[in-house]
Amino acid sequence: MTVRYCVKPYSIDEVKPGMEIGRMVLTQDDKVILSEGTVLTETMLQGLRFWHISTVFIKEELSPTSKIDFSIPETAVQKKFYAEYEVTVNTVKNAFSKIRFFKDVPLTDMQQLASCAIEPLINSTGVINHLNMVRRQDDYTFHHSVNVAIISGLLGKWLGYTGAEIKDLVLAGLLHDIGKTQIPLEILNKPGKLAADEMKIMQNHTTRGYKLLQEKHELPAGVVHGILQHHERFDGSGYPLAVAGSQIHKYAKIIAIADIYDAMTSDRVYHRKNTPFEVVEMIVEEMFNKLDPEIVAVFLNNVRDYFIGNIVELNDGRQAEVIYLGQFMAARPIVLTEDKEYIDLEQNKTLSIVKVVSA
Repeated sequence: MTVRYCVKPYSIDEVKPGMEIGRMVLTQDDKVILSEGTVLTETMLQGLRFWHISTVFIKEELSPTSKIDFSIPETAVQKKFYAEYEVTVNTVKNAFSKIRFFKDVPLTDMQQLASCAIEPLINSTGVINHLNMVRRQDDYTFHHSVNVAIISGLLGKWLGYTGAEIKDLVLAGLLHDIGKTQIPLEILNKPGKLAADEMKIMQNHTTRGYKLLQEKHELPAGVVHGILQHHERFDGSGYPLAVAGSQIHKYAKIIAIADIYDAMTSDRVYHRKNTPFEVVEMIVEEMFNKLDPEIVAVFLNNVRDYFIGNIVELNDGRQAEVIYLGQFMAARPIVLTEDKEYIDLEQNKTLSIVKVVSA
């Protein structure tokens, strides 16, 4: 008879020697402390407390008749992230509102926000999962600006950027849509598809952002290029200048990926968000013509680590845990359902993931 298992969260005070780790344990800067499958010892528990780990996921054997309980309580790390994230979004909202009327970017304030508020969010364990669970339809532009800054900074870290490069990249991500403050609100907030003339006005946000910042001589050129070029595409099909390949600044190439990922995984008035699995597959399709393939490869190889263990809802109403993604990231992973059925969604095309329940 096949033995079935589930993975459940435990407070560090409830964990005992002899228990088996069900999900890898990471530090705040995403370094692995313990791998999945490790059997805990007292020394390891002392190490977890030293690293201030508050919650550990433990692998447990299931009884033959039981259903898997996928409910996962919100952790202290998540609560802290959500609180700091909300404050940051509100700060961006207030700043962008002032820029709309006064047409001047408070650059020092934005730099301080990027450094003191957004960089700590980037370093939060599980940041990609947190972002996927805090999306909301209202105030999309402000949430999107913060999210793109976070994802750009994280991708920059994966690419090996440090110091001033990371700070400039995060700032460029935060301000990438600053030109939208100069787009009429009736177009910006239109609850439906834009007409051709409206789309042309909307696309002007890249050049309008550039014009808002071109007099800020203390701003690094890379930040300005990241804002101007984030809708340029690798094959020359983007805007506003239709430049291609090496003519596009590296910050713009990074922001383009972060922009697409966040936009497609967000709820908007006219667009229901896609699952991260679907969006990553869309990015794969774009990686050899629209996006820089080397940067996309780094993004895919790192972002996949966040999706193992996600609790998802299938189109038949069942909940399931993502347990395996395969060699290359795909929209159809292997899942374990609440009634203990292992399903390879790549093989079973009648089932699909409709949403992420918890991450």
